[in-house]
Amino acid sequence: MTAIYGTAGEDGRRLAWPLLERAAKLHWDWDALPPAERSPRGKPFFPGMPDRWFSLSHSGGLALCALSHAPVGVDVEAVRPRRAGLPQRVLSASELARFDGSWEDFYRLWTLKESWCKREDAPLYPPQAVEIPPPCPHRSYAGEGWRAAVCCHDVPPPEIIWLEADAIPR
Repeated sequence: MTAIYGTAGEDGRRLAWPLLERAAKLHWDWDALPPAERSPRGKPFFPGMPDRWFSLSHSGGLALCALSHAPVGVDVEAVRPRRAGLPQRVLSASELARFDGSWEDFYRLWTLKESWCKREDAPLYPPQAVEIPPPCPHRSYAGEGWRAAVCCHDVPPPEIIWLEADAIPR
C-alpha cells in the first residue's frame, strides 16, 4: 500500500528528510530511518530492503514523501508563472494537445511526468521525450497554490496525509 505524507513550512527542502522520518514511524512503525544510499541517477533508497521504497519532493515551503512496498515516485510543485514558452519546450506533443494553457495545468502535467521518472529512476531530460505516465497507477493532487502527483505500483492513495510542521522532528 502506498501512502503520501506532506507538510508545509518556510523551507520544504529542510523538511523533506525529517518528514520521511516521521512518515516511516507512522506508516512502518520505524523508530529511526536506516542508512540510505543513492542510485547512480541519485534516487535515494534503503539498501538491503527490497520491500521498502520511498520518494521525496519539495518546492517552496512544501515537502512530500511517498512510502510503498514497491517502487514509487512523488512530486510537488508550487504553482507560479514561468517564462511563456516553457510548456512548449518541456511538454511532449501529446501533452501539449491536452494542455489547457494554465499554469495549474502545466504543473499537473509536469508533476505526473516527474513522479513517473522518479518511480522508474529514469532520466527526465530531454523532457519532451518523456511522456506522462504510461499505463501505470498514478494520481494528481491539487491545493491552493500547489500541484502534486504520485506514480506507484498499486492503487494511489485518495489523498495526502498532511502533518503539521511542528510535529516533524528536525
